[in-house]
Amino acid sequence: MSWWATIALVFLLVFLSALEYIGYLHDAKYNNYSAGALAHYIENWDFPLGTLAFFIVGFSWIFIPWRTQLPIIFNRKTLKVSCIIEGQYVNQSWDQLEAYIKDITTFAVGGVPTNDGVLTLSFPYAGPGYPNNNSRLRIGISGTQDADEAFFNRGIYGAAMLWEYIRLYMCEGKDALPHSSALNSYRATSIQECITSWNPFRMFLSRTWWKRLLAPLLFPIAAPILWLITLGDLIYMGLDRILPCKKWPQELIDACDGVWHGEE
Repeated sequence: MSWWATIALVFLLVFLSALEYIGYLHDAKYNNYSAGALAHYIENWDFPLGTLAFFIVGFSWIFIPWRTQLPIIFNRKTLKVSCIIEGQYVNQSWDQLEAYIKDITTFAVGGVPTNDGVLTLSFPYAGPGYPNNNSRLRIGISGTQDADEAFFNRGIYGAAMLWEYIRLYMCEGKDALPHSSALNSYRATSIQECITSWNPFRMFLSRTWWKRLLAPLLFPIAAPILWLITLGDLIYMGLDRILPCKKWPQELIDACDGVWHGEE
């Protein structure tokens, strides 16, 4: 969501600037304005930039959740599952882990209800507010959408796929895992990667003949859009590097047994 918010802000700036330019053309034609487009933009900066600032403030909350979430550590070596729930560190044996899938339907006023599957892991915990070992702390994980069956059909399929992915790793090891887009980096790590990922000229290099045939027709439309996405991706990469992230608690770092140290 934070990536999409960044991209949307770039397109919004271009849209507002285009509206301001239309206003300049109107003033130049009907109101004898002669100071130039840049001067007109500066004089009326409060419309494009002020509106953009309003949306930036409104979107700012989207950058918070994923930078404050903490991971769940599945340690195949020790067969332990560790995480932080409600500020409490919990460490559960894999053999005793309880897991179930929730089928959740969300209704939006005036919109189409959406179905999602959530994999829920349950951890026994005794402490304040949880007086005995029969009490449970629960954490939910949204289902994957790696496959068409999970994307176009009921979201519960995605949650089942996610659980099977975890089970394969813990029972058989990483070599048993199928390819998953979840393993790919969700953010660019260099300027070159941003430019390469959204390069509109790549459509001319497609292995599909009909895509290469359509490339000259689609390029004038696709190129400006992809260039704006590239700009948004570059901005997002910069924000990702300067915005603070929540530090991993030492318990989670220790649970990784040196494989991961919580640097990112």
